[in-house]
Amino acid sequence: MVLKIFIPLASFLFILAFSGCQTTGSGNGQTTGAILGAIAGGIAGNNLGDGSDANVVAGAVIGGILGSMAGEQVDRRREELAAAEAQRQYEYEQEVREQQKLEKEMESLEAQRARDAIAMTATDADVSAAEREAARVEAELAKKQEAYERSQERARRIQEAQERIAQAQRELEELEAKEGAR
Repeated sequence: MVLKIFIPLASFLFILAFSGCQTTGSGNGQTTGAILGAIAGGIAGNNLGDGSDANVVAGAVIGGILGSMAGEQVDRRREELAAAEAQRQYEYEQEVREQQKLEKEMESLEAQRARDAIAMTATDADVSAAEREAARVEAELAKKQEAYERSQERARRIQEAQERIAQAQRELEELEAKEGAR
């Protein structure tokens, strides 16, 4: 009796599982629902009926169909949620871009406002004073850069001299070692 029930039920579940995999494509809820529904339906058909193979198979078929439908709803809801999340993410990224654009525009407006304020109040004497200060700072920068470059050149020359000293000492030690070996 058990073997008679098991073989048709296993065959049905096998066919149902692979047909569900071919039709859904996105989730596995439909296949899982069909399999679990068929198992539950087969058990219910056996327990509620007179235990005949027809009751078991009928229960498995009905359970499989109902489980498949329920699983399809789960898959559909999962897809809807994923699509909604993707839309929310897209909208968030758009909002971030718009916010960044707005911040750049505000910075540009502030800079323009500062230039406008200077333009309205600046005199020729102010321009000359600003240009003299810029020239003074640039000259100071040039002096410091030149001094830095000279100090770097001195450091490089010292390192080269130290390397030459180390090389000469190695050669001297080798020569002394050869003379001592005689």
